[in-house]
Amino acid sequence: MTESAGGSTPSPRGRSLPVGGLAGIAFIAALALWPLFKYQVGPPAELRLRYAKVSWPQTGNVTFQREGHGPQALALTAEALTQVLGDGVPEGMQEARIPLPRRTVSAEVSLTDMSERSVSQVTWVGTRAPLLFGQPPLLAFEQHADANGVLTVTVPALRPGFWAPDAADPGMVLGTWLVLWLLLEARFGTGTAAAFARSRAGWAKYALPLALAWGFLWVLYFPGLVGFDPLVQWEQVLKRQFLNWHPPFHTWWLWLIAGPFDSMAAVSGLQVLLFAALLGKVLEELEHWKAPRWARWAVVAWAALSPALGTNVIAVWKDAPFTLMCLWVVLIILRAERTGVFTVKAAAQLGLCIACISLLRHNGPLLAFPLLVSALWRYKGQRQRGTLAILGVGLTLLVRGPVYIAAGVKPSPPLLTQVLSVHRLATASLYAESLPPEDVRTLTSLMPLEDWRRLYDCEAVGRLIWPGSPLFDHPERLEGRALEMAGVVGRFAKSHPEAVFDQWVCVTRYLWALDSKLYIGPFSADGSAVDRNYFGWKTRSWFPTLGRDYTQLLLKASIGERWVRVAVWQPSPSLYLLLAALGVVLWRQRSIGVLLAMQCALTNTAAWLVLSPNPDLRFQFPAMLFAPLALALTLAPRLVRTQARAEPGAQAAVDVAAARGQDTAA
Repeated sequence: MTESAGGSTPSPRGRSLPVGGLAGIAFIAALALWPLFKYQVGPPAELRLRYAKVSWPQTGNVTFQREGHGPQALALTAEALTQVLGDGVPEGMQEARIPLPRRTVSAEVSLTDMSERSVSQVTWVGTRAPLLFGQPPLLAFEQHADANGVLTVTVPALRPGFWAPDAADPGMVLGTWLVLWLLLEARFGTGTAAAFARSRAGWAKYALPLALAWGFLWVLYFPGLVGFDPLVQWEQVLKRQFLNWHPPFHTWWLWLIAGPFDSMAAVSGLQVLLFAALLGKVLEELEHWKAPRWARWAVVAWAALSPALGTNVIAVWKDAPFTLMCLWVVLIILRAERTGVFTVKAAAQLGLCIACISLLRHNGPLLAFPLLVSALWRYKGQRQRGTLAILGVGLTLLVRGPVYIAAGVKPSPPLLTQVLSVHRLATASLYAESLPPEDVRTLTSLMPLEDWRRLYDCEAVGRLIWPGSPLFDHPERLEGRALEMAGVVGRFAKSHPEAVFDQWVCVTRYLWALDSKLYIGPFSADGSAVDRNYFGWKTRSWFPTLGRDYTQLLLKASIGERWVRVAVWQPSPSLYLLLAALGVVLWRQRSIGVLLAMQCALTNTAAWLVLSPNPDLRFQFPAMLFAPLALALTLAPRLVRTQARAEPGAQAAVDVAAARGQDTAA
């Protein structure tokens, strides 16, 4: 090929677009799609009427009109009229929050039993994301009351209207533009951007269907699964008072991501993208390991269609970023095992993962320490080992020490640190007649024996420590008594080993049994996946009817036929498949390195076998996610590395060949 007169190489297709031409085409296409996004996508907006708080149940109805439609009338739900304690509502006031279609242009609301009260303000609030420019303005309205105490409020024009931009709009336009631009560059481009797009094609082809599947769950349960723990953590964020009941490191993770949006949707949405991208990178690595194409795409189908995986990806509890770090470890170690080179960069990434694993959960050090030791043993190089140790240990000590002190983090309360002793003491209360008198006195000093027995559940400790328990109302009873309680538990275990064993079997049953009690998340039959709270947060599904129907299917699957529960929810099949697959991989690869890549899932399960307080599905998220990856890896041929000596400290890649058939002689 000859150069043109200007010295530039012509396009392979005989023509070239101006610089930025493909980017401009992609941007125009993204703008063209924006009206469709604005018109069709997102949860309903809310018409909010504020008035003096009433102490009795109310009823009412709303008549509204959308663009191009006739008037529609609906009865107000109890949820719409429920008092909202937080979310900017002043003390002594309440708001009726009425979800309506986003293209509603006018509305009329009737409220009964207002008792001479009047509405003080009306706003029209989009619930998809905060507005880009300030707060929703107050709307003009008219109101009048009849002799029966029925107040009618007429809102002739809802503004800001349908086209008011919110934070979701630039996100949609920029995200769509970037994806379209890279796709166009990968297909038609010739420059640096095209090379970048093509270099990402290997993992992006796996990540895209995962992002679409999990993204659909995200909009179905917008703003995601929000259980009790993150709600407590958000209260700490608002009060700037941090308690080490829930790891402050994860509390700050929520603060950093959700804070600018005042919504957990930012956290769950980011997790969708990170999980999709990272799992795509791992599958690209399996491609280098020569795992069959159909096996890699089977992993994509498994992960995309599994409710257990998808709902945990969009859940904002700490187990999601914890599992994300474990997945990153898989990528780092698999790459190091394939290439035979553990670089300083890889050591830094692994050290960061180790620190995050240690900080994101209280039992994180039980996973982080074995991972650190095994990596220091497996991989050589002074710089690599030094980087790994400094980041893995140094960052952990830095955060748990000076950062915690500077943030004023209060230490974990005894109700948390002694939770396992409390559960075993409850078991001992069933055998109070055979206990030494001093042990009975210890039990009764904490709470009466009848309360111990009334609140005891061998499968979960929750009833013993949550509201309604004397220990919750009087946590000071546990102060300074850890050794005393441990002594009672030790003596009980010595005299009644069968009772302690039975309790351990019961509380860990969800880990290994095919049929067991299991908490799958804060799902309600009405489609809600947000626990009750005083922030005004609730599920605002973009497809409410579909969300309600899908949730009911999930709940039925969790309590229905045994084979359905096992296939959809129970984590034990994934654990057994993971163990079997790792055994096959060890036999085929003749290397312990692959086991190190998956060890987070194994040590995580081992930790919960010792420390489990409740049968929560989220505790086994790593095992459920790693199982299909390990199965795909069993089909990869044995790696045979060509030995390449390099100067000390060099980080040149080592040639790697994958060969099938008989193992070569050492």
